[in-house]
Amino acid sequence: MAFLGQLSAKFQELKPQINSVVEQANKAKQNLVPVLNKCTQQLDTLGKILQVNSSRQQSPIDLLPSITAFDPALENATFTLNYDETCQLTVRNIGSCLQIKYPEGANVDLTVSFLPEEQFHLDTVEFHWGTEPMNGSEHTVGGVGYAGEIHFIHRNLKFLNLDLAAKQPNGILALCVFLNESHDDNYNLISLNNVLSHINYAGTEAGLAGFKFSSLIPGSEKNKEFWLYEGSETIEPFREIVKWIVFRSAVPVSSSQLDKWRDLKKTRSEEEVEQKMVPIRSPQGPNGRIVRSSFKSVAQAELPCEQKNFTGTG
Repeated sequence: MAFLGQLSAKFQELKPQINSVVEQANKAKQNLVPVLNKCTQQLDTLGKILQVNSSRQQSPIDLLPSITAFDPALENATFTLNYDETCQLTVRNIGSCLQIKYPEGANVDLTVSFLPEEQFHLDTVEFHWGTEPMNGSEHTVGGVGYAGEIHFIHRNLKFLNLDLAAKQPNGILALCVFLNESHDDNYNLISLNNVLSHINYAGTEAGLAGFKFSSLIPGSEKNKEFWLYEGSETIEPFREIVKWIVFRSAVPVSSSQLDKWRDLKKTRSEEEVEQKMVPIRSPQGPNGRIVRSSFKSVAQAELPCEQKNFTGTG
């Protein structure tokens, strides 16, 4: 009995130290959870990247003269825009970019003269930017970038939703507009920037009304010059189902407007370590693709004979 009493007394003496060790272990476990979660996310991302790297038609790309060819079928092309600029919209911070969700519907928002059999409905508008005036565009022109770019993602009206459209030729058409950093605010971006304080973190959204999409696409005199090629989404899941039209002309955005975008986070509010969003994907290899252009330039490639009769499917 005396031995048990001594053992009990010794345990009581060591109990504070044992409790302290247990408490430290619990804290270490709690601190380890976000680290393990982060590692899991990075492994998932790496897996997707490795899977994508085996693909052959990824976007964005560097628009080099050596891989572009003038296509007479694109010369003097016209774009007819009919966006609803009075509707209620949803602006989202999705972590990989700033996104405006356009209402579902069957109204014809876009027709293109060289795709006469197709009609398109706007699905989302995505904004991409960098940290400097020339490192924010995903597409580059001869290695030269811009402050950012906007993607107008359209669904072919032959299909009920974007997922169905993603499985068919001409299912998704994206208009890409470069952003040129300037001193003066772009009036047409003010309403968007006014709601950014509500979507600072990934997974948040806010309402937006009366946004003039058409004002962010080069007008009829400036949209005559563009590149056309087959590529992919530039955000996950990187599906290779996008027909890209990249306009040569850029629209302005002020440094102060860009600074508000650059403050957005790619992390969620509950995450301990904040990370700013830098929503740009590096240029992917052309992998033998020929980019068609609506204009002539020096050192261009020749359009292959089998591609000279443009049908809109290649």
